Amino acid sequence: MQRDGKVRFSVIVPVYNVQNYLPLCVKSVAEQPGPPDWECILVDDGSTDASGELCDAFAAEIPGVTALHQKNQGLAAARNTGIAAANGEWLLFLDSDDEWAPDMLTHLRRTLEENPGYDWYVARYLSLDEADGTLRAPAAIDFVPGTFESDSYPDRVARLYGSAHWSVWKFCLRRQFLAESGVTFWPGVVWAEDYPFDLLLLHHCRRLYFADFVMTHYRENRAGSLMNANLPKHFVGILAAVRGFAQLFAEGGCLPAERNEILRRTANAFWPEARAAACRDRAVRHACAPLIDQCKVLYDYGDQCRGRADWALFRWLLKLFGARFALWAAGWLKR
Repeated sequence: MQRDGKVRFSVIVPVYNVQNYLPLCVKSVAEQPGPPDWECILVDDGSTDASGELCDAFAAEIPGVTALHQKNQGLAAARNTGIAAANGEWLLFLDSDDEWAPDMLTHLRRTLEENPGYDWYVARYLSLDEADGTLRAPAAIDFVPGTFESDSYPDRVARLYGSAHWSVWKFCLRRQFLAESGVTFWPGVVWAEDYPFDLLLLHHCRRLYFADFVMTHYRENRAGSLMNANLPKHFVGILAAVRGFAQLFAEGGCLPAERNEILRRTANAFWPEARAAACRDRAVRHACAPLIDQCKVLYDYGDQCRGRADWALFRWLLKLFGARFALWAAGWLKR
């Protein structure tokens, strides 16, 4: 149901086969206190369960909620669809199995009023345990509230990543800034879609504001989520990111320091998945091996292979013998 008044916040919710979680997600938005200055754009990405029907029902009954439907194209494409339809000054993202914290918009409005002039705000999040519904703060983070400004791209990446989790569902972005940057989600990146978006957008933003409130309750380890999807799909996504960045580098769109940092961060996403592919399941190893072989540009980057002999050995096996043998050998050594 379209808003009659001015929209300040557009929250984009990609939806795919989440009929058991979508009501709680939408409820967490619809019950935010304060003025009706938000819109919630539900993008049904070709769901095969009742999620699409739920989107239409919510849009018919709840002011500010609209529903869009498209053939299944993936999370990145669904977010792009939502961005194109947004009317608000500010863009927020919420995954359909997660929830906004109560009073989140109250805290966000106050942050924007007291700390104006930024294009990118980063908030905190809490992890929501799927088993018992408890909330906990993420471990090993360095979230420092306030302004961060740097001309160093690696420093900006380190500051953002140090605040915990690369996912966009803890960001508030000025819509005009995003449009002017030309950055979109890459549809071919079908796993961990957020980190290429972050790395691209940090090229355009030297000032961030870290807001000291909880934006999102992030549901961890949900069966069927993209983070728990089949392992070969992870490498399809990583390889798409590698190719996208390679095109960017070829066009001269990055300085050397940016290129090295982008490859480092992409390799940090690659290595844990490559180690996971060194398993007993022969079919999984054979499905992952050719994709891993195409990620050779990452072999000399990443933090995990520095300081640990087993990871360094795995990298050496990959470089010398190729992925098929390395996955078998590392899998055998793990047993």
